[in-house]
Amino acid sequence: MCPAGTLREGTTTLTMERGEATIVFKDVPADVCDTCGEAFVGENVSEEVYEQAEEAIEAGVQFDVRRYDSRPKTAV
Repeated sequence: MCPAGTLREGTTTLTMERGEATIVFKDVPADVCDTCGEAFVGENVSEEVYEQAEEAIEAGVQFDVRRYDSRPKTAV
């Protein structure tokens, strides 16, 4: 973040790559610097994106563009 910047609620696009697979997530909630546009994604959101990317890769997806989907956590 820029020294003079302020973080504001917004969204960003994340690209996850592993081997031959590329998964793009759009509209991911993030804190975005109003000066430089750098985005910071929270831990919970990062975990959800990672889990969704893992599921897609395990299903054999090689390339996908999707909107972020916040899923409710189920108790174990």
